[in-house]
Amino acid sequence: MITGGKAQKVFAGKLREAILGARDILEIGTPQRYAKELRPFEGLFAGLHYVAAGYQPSLTYGKYNCDCHQDIQAMTFPDAAFDTVLCIEVIEHVANPFAAASELFRVLRPAGRLFLTTPFLLQYHGKKAEAHSPDHESYPDFWRFTHQGLQELLGHFRRVEIHPLDGPVEFRLNQFYLTTAMSFPLLRYLLDAFDRPRVGKATTRHLVLATK
Repeated sequence: MITGGKAQKVFAGKLREAILGARDILEIGTPQRYAKELRPFEGLFAGLHYVAAGYQPSLTYGKYNCDCHQDIQAMTFPDAAFDTVLCIEVIEHVANPFAAASELFRVLRPAGRLFLTTPFLLQYHGKKAEAHSPDHESYPDFWRFTHQGLQELLGHFRRVEIHPLDGPVEFRLNQFYLTTAMSFPLLRYLLDAFDRPRVGKATTRHLVLATK
């Protein structure tokens, strides 16, 4: 989870960039509409055609239930169906991420944008899953991607921006399960002032904005 500070600002700024001018938006692999990091930005989607697609999603969220089931590795949407695709903390749970990346590319319109986040140096976070049953009650955790791995994965996109969402200090705090401490204003201020997220250095997760 993003714990505020610079990471949240990068997330918010790149999300706004990803949906700028979009009409049709797909969020793929989500357990519910506007889940987790996306919930504070629900208002940005007012008036847009937003589709939330999960893998065998639970239908216990009321108005926030997913709109449909989709397998990110073999989606049923037609080619070039969306202006923007959001893929937030999903690709690490997919058995064949290269098949998923091809599908993300396929369903985007020309000049469409992919907004993707995924862990890098982060603990295992699967949930009592069989290896090939990644539904939202029980899912595996297969992969971690360096920035170079993400470039390879998304090599068919004409432009790929990769942003580390925190720096080496916050990464080390996270390894000791001190994420709750990062919500304290003084520690958050010090982390934002002195921690330096840089591509190729220790970070808990990457954010990607890719253009078809």
